[in-house]
Amino acid sequence: MTGCWDQDLLKNARLIYGEGFDLAPNGKLLSTFVIRDVPASEQQSPKNDIIFTEGNTTREARDNADDQISRHLRAYKNRIILIGEEMAKQDLYPILDIFYRDPKSALNARIGVTKGKAADIFSLKKVGNVLIAEEIDELIKSKEETTTVPKVTAEKIYPIMMDPGEDFVLPYLVEKGGRVDVSSVAMFHNHQFTGILRPDESIMYLLLKDKKGKAARFTRKINIRNGHQNSYDFLTFNVAKSEQKMKVLIQPGNQVTVKLDLKWKVNIIEYPKDRLNEKKMVAQLNKYLSKEMTDLAKDTLRKMQKARCDGLGIGRQLMAFHPSIWKTQKEGWDSNYQKVHFAPVIQVEITKNGIIN
Repeated sequence: MTGCWDQDLLKNARLIYGEGFDLAPNGKLLSTFVIRDVPASEQQSPKNDIIFTEGNTTREARDNADDQISRHLRAYKNRIILIGEEMAKQDLYPILDIFYRDPKSALNARIGVTKGKAADIFSLKKVGNVLIAEEIDELIKSKEETTTVPKVTAEKIYPIMMDPGEDFVLPYLVEKGGRVDVSSVAMFHNHQFTGILRPDESIMYLLLKDKKGKAARFTRKINIRNGHQNSYDFLTFNVAKSEQKMKVLIQPGNQVTVKLDLKWKVNIIEYPKDRLNEKKMVAQLNKYLSKEMTDLAKDTLRKMQKARCDGLGIGRQLMAFHPSIWKTQKEGWDSNYQKVHFAPVIQVEITKNGIIN
């Protein structure tokens, strides 16, 4: 039988469950390591050990952390990678290079950007009775299912980082009163953080990209009574089914036009005003919501263009289907992308309104 020549015994390892990167005041890399201490007996609960180190590179910072602990740091159980806002404004790839070169790295680790410092979020250690790394991992996972943030890992963003015709977005985390909020996304261009999409814009972006999760909910204001708004003025719906079609057209003067047609079948989740058994009322709401969602799509795309985030991969579409146009535009794609004309149209059809009627 063959021998275990490449064994790495767990008894000799200290496992990293979360890793954070920030820009230190001296310009170096400040790394935060969440290390899991496995208890000797089953009656004891696991604990986190938080270590902070500085270094010129990710590898150097990890080696400095290794000098402070017994046994050896290992990252094959890592669940979350957080990057501080200021660090994310730098080139992201040098930070992540070590993860792609080490064959034992956990490439399925989720990755996100934090408001302020990643070290501050990891310093919470626990949220309620849940250890911080698991809490963030499960929180992002639940937000993926509600189409609030994209499903991204260190592995999934690598091909996009290497692609000049597409950009990516990452979950944006905010610490609020000892808890972590994940409801927005951070936009990137050329591996650098360039802007934020608020929650409803984030959901719209993922639907435009045809990346719907299990649910996608919106709450919209319908009208205002006597100048005062109340709960009767709002409607909440869930997008049950979304059909997306995207066409990239070249107009005279080499104007790039992107047509986005989306057809939604939606379920009404909450609408105190009701009257949804009347066909006329449903038709009015379909028309109103179609206009509201189309306007939201336009606002979202304008915001992405301002941030130069080609999250829909328009550059990749030009490479594939209009290579001659791409040759003339690829050098200045930063500014040329901002000149792309987007024409989104969203058709909303209410198909279910609950069991009241």
